[in-house]
Amino acid sequence: MTDSVKTEDSPKAMGSTRKKLALAVVVMSNFCAMCCISLIAPFYTVEAGKKGVSLTLVGIIYSSSEFITLATSPIFGYLLSKYNPRTFYIVGLCLFGGCDVIFGCLDLVPSGTPYIVACFSVRSLEAIGTSSVLNASFTIAGLFFPERIATVFGMLKTASGTALMFGPAIGGILYQLGGYGLPFWVLGSCTFVCGCASCLLLPRQEQEFAPSVESPSCHKLLRSVSVWFAFFSNFASKFAIGCFVPFYAAHLLQFNLNQGTIGLVFMVLPGAYTISTLVCGYLFDHKVPAAPSICAGLCSLSISFILIGPAPFLSFVPTMLWLTILVTFFIGLSIAPILVGSMKYIFEEARNMGFMDDGGLIGPLSAIVQCAVSSGNFIGPIVGGALVEHFGFPWAMTISSIPAVIMLADHMHLSKPVPSQPILSLHGIRVASVLQRDRGGSWNVLQNKLTIHIQMHSEQ
Repeated sequence: MTDSVKTEDSPKAMGSTRKKLALAVVVMSNFCAMCCISLIAPFYTVEAGKKGVSLTLVGIIYSSSEFITLATSPIFGYLLSKYNPRTFYIVGLCLFGGCDVIFGCLDLVPSGTPYIVACFSVRSLEAIGTSSVLNASFTIAGLFFPERIATVFGMLKTASGTALMFGPAIGGILYQLGGYGLPFWVLGSCTFVCGCASCLLLPRQEQEFAPSVESPSCHKLLRSVSVWFAFFSNFASKFAIGCFVPFYAAHLLQFNLNQGTIGLVFMVLPGAYTISTLVCGYLFDHKVPAAPSICAGLCSLSISFILIGPAPFLSFVPTMLWLTILVTFFIGLSIAPILVGSMKYIFEEARNMGFMDDGGLIGPLSAIVQCAVSSGNFIGPIVGGALVEHFGFPWAMTISSIPAVIMLADHMHLSKPVPSQPILSLHGIRVASVLQRDRGGSWNVLQNKLTIHIQMHSEQ
């Protein structure tokens, strides 16, 4: 009787409808999480100013969530490789939703130091819950659909991109309707609803999520050059976006646009990103190679950032609104093959290294990607602000493309084939093959058949 219950409640034995419902709840949770992070943009700076908080401290409060996510993602990645992600997912939702509701009550806290300390404390706890939810949600979705890992990841990224696009609008509307607390109370309540639905839909069996005894150690995954290439490709893309987005509005002011029009222009990038993540997820799961797609994305991203300024050495490129919007659209398209392709690339590399499609792989994998994204989101705005202040927007955007160029050049250099060379010689029989050094540092035979050369020794 116990065995039958375990079998019916396992991810592999769950019905297709229940899996899809669980995935829908996970996607909705990601949407709520990113909405709660982005909804404060239209009004929090003003509200914090009323409490005596400087713009510098407001910026630090904003970025503190990314720093906490960066710091805790490796921890959750390790824990998710050992324990049931359902627990981390539901606890993270409750912590995240509770902190969001509390954040909506911070306008009652006295001004000055008490308000600043309260904001940092609640925002940090909220970031821990967000990190737990984001890492566990991908682990759960990947365990449900291991053969469609890119599509699932694309769906989760689509939810995040849509939330970043509509979160500020939702926050602004709710703020106008009910004041400071309403946006946080509404989305915090939605998070609790997702948590309740997760309790009913997600399997409870601990052993179904445990890593296989045949899977290698996670440390082996971190020794792969392929993993680090994917990590730094993710970082390069998010770093560039972090340098760009906070200062894009000031760049658009030269076109004499009102705030409403600027808001519409801001929707171009997440809109293109949202559409392209779904397309890329589908393509990668239908045998489109990941590595060339990552390189194409890096190349397109680098060119776009050189043109968005435009770069001072491109004096022949005009500074026009239509060109700026077009380049912004291509920036959004360029990010998706890098982020989704990197996930697929790491997943394929891990399979080749002997990892099984279980929590021992998907948990650390999600942590690696989340660390790359969070580090780029955290460092990008800081470096971008310094670059814009000292060198101006055109040079800042040009310099911010350098990490993407470095990763592109690195991949092209290490992917060069090694000339044919003998690997075995015995009694005048030489076996040769064309070899190429792969990203993991091992030697792989590219030819299916070995060419056998028989050397006739003239002295014999």
